[in-house]
Amino acid sequence: MDRLSIDGISWAPARRIFVRRVMISASITFAALVAVALGFSLYFGLPTGWAFLVALTLTCIFVLEDAMHWRSTRMDRWQIEAGQLIHDGADGRAQVPLSEVAQVHTQFGSRVVITLRSGQRMVLRYLPFPGVVADQIRAARGPVADAG
Repeated sequence: MDRLSIDGISWAPARRIFVRRVMISASITFAALVAVALGFSLYFGLPTGWAFLVALTLTCIFVLEDAMHWRSTRMDRWQIEAGQLIHDGADGRAQVPLSEVAQVHTQFGSRVVITLRSGQRMVLRYLPFPGVVADQIRAARGPVADAG
């Protein structure tokens, strides 16, 4: 048999992966904002001290926005049961037959993107082992016939 026959595989977002992502994006954001502000200061002959304060303030706002997003994402649960990919989240429960899954791939280090035959995409975020999750979904789905 080409399909994974074990039901009950499940995944959930991991806080440490979320924190890692926030720290990386906050560092890059802060550095970019400081670079732009310092360039602006040097070009117009302004003092440079304000650049760090503004960059820190804006970065903290972005981190706060990410934290609010985590509050809605942290309760997401994905599982495979009876040939269905099931998502339990803040918006309720959604079920998709595994036969509708056209493509599964990882993206940006901690996400798995699932593309359905209809073209709709679903994203599993903040996963500790996205490659393993993608492989498990592919194995449970089984082989896919070419559409073209």
